[in-house]
Amino acid sequence: MIQAFTSHPAENKAFFRKLWNLAIPVSIQAMMFSLLGLIDIMMVGRLGETAVAAVGLGNRIFFFNLILTAALGSGMTVLASQFIGAGDKGGLRRTLSQAILTSLAVSLPFIVLYMLFPEQILGLASSDAELLELGSTYLLITAPSIICAAIVVPLESALRAANDAKTPTRIGFYAILVNIALNYVLIFGALGFPAMGVAGSAWGTTLSRLFQTLLLVGYIRHKRTFLIPALDDIRQAMKKTELKRYYQISIPIILQDGLWAFGVVLYNLIYASMGVNELAVMSAISSIEAILMSLFIGFGIGGSIILSQDLGASQFQRAWRQGLLMLTLAPLTALSIGLLMVFFRYDIVSLFGDFDESTMLMAAHVMIASGLALILRVINFTGIIGLLRSGGDVKASVYINIVGMWGVGLPLAYFAANWWHWPLLLVFICSLGEEITKSILVLIRVVSKKWLNNLIQDKAPTELVAHD
Repeated sequence: MIQAFTSHPAENKAFFRKLWNLAIPVSIQAMMFSLLGLIDIMMVGRLGETAVAAVGLGNRIFFFNLILTAALGSGMTVLASQFIGAGDKGGLRRTLSQAILTSLAVSLPFIVLYMLFPEQILGLASSDAELLELGSTYLLITAPSIICAAIVVPLESALRAANDAKTPTRIGFYAILVNIALNYVLIFGALGFPAMGVAGSAWGTTLSRLFQTLLLVGYIRHKRTFLIPALDDIRQAMKKTELKRYYQISIPIILQDGLWAFGVVLYNLIYASMGVNELAVMSAISSIEAILMSLFIGFGIGGSIILSQDLGASQFQRAWRQGLLMLTLAPLTALSIGLLMVFFRYDIVSLFGDFDESTMLMAAHVMIASGLALILRVINFTGIIGLLRSGGDVKASVYINIVGMWGVGLPLAYFAANWWHWPLLLVFICSLGEEITKSILVLIRVVSKKWLNNLIQDKAPTELVAHD
């Protein structure tokens, strides 16, 4: 592994320059999105714990659908990046067509379900009348915006695969500014609008997503026309061989990410079963975790694009060396940030709003465990999203996620909350059994080198040796 740092200085310099250009815009966009979630929590936090819990639960449900769409976008990114590496822009357009059409088909049934049965769905989490009323209102208003995500996420993935990571970030920034402004006006009542509380937060979110969609589509139509599929591209994309190649990558990713996102929802159901205050704490802390993880999202996605391009060009040794660099530097950075999170935990929880003293203390304790666990989350994210997925090794990723979350984390958290009746801190620590298990399995799979694959040619990585 040391050789990966010292043997190819010029190659490493070029890698980091390219990674920097890709990673920073993606991370900034992810951070802005996560910061918006924190701002939502801070704004509605002035309305009390129940409002925070309602917005947090509604966002978790949207998050589930966003992850399904992102999974389809990830499958597209892997193939599109390899097509770009091979100089085939037509392949990128075909894959984009497949991703958008599939995203819309997957999203529409959920939208109908959320709009028809919002209270019944949220009733699985809690029987608290106020929480159900506020959460149902939030879900009913935000459900149609899922269709915006079904369009935006594949378009953003296509732009990044074509080495344009700045445009999605810039447009996302504009959308976030609109969201913040609408939240302020509609939640508290300003400029002559009535104070709508949680419903105002929902409308601000929905309208800003629509704004982002229209802006992104308009930009591509005028500035990135090479991404717009022609009728012939769509016909080619619907051929059996093209669909098979796309779904061979995307379906395992959907299974992996969908099960993971559904597991996140189940974690929130477990916390909700413990009480409104516990759910409010975890909703707030999740927004902090999202901001910290956003620092590494660009690193993982940008690295995956670069590695996919190398693999598409059959540069297997280079992809291996650069993958090692990623999987070493990201966790070391995460350790430093996690320790800062622990040190400043009381300052951070003070941002959560008008929580009572016992709820604040509970949140501070959970943040210690969350900060220390950041290194595990980053190992898993970088390994799965950055390395394994770049070579289409999604079946291994599915196995790792299922074993970690469904075999370890969720059962332990469920028993800790409902059988052993442990406090929130211990329940959260039990849930971290998922991250420990996954990090072990990720490292084993990366070292095996079985993820180094060219997905667009029938060419084995024969240049690879057992040790580098």
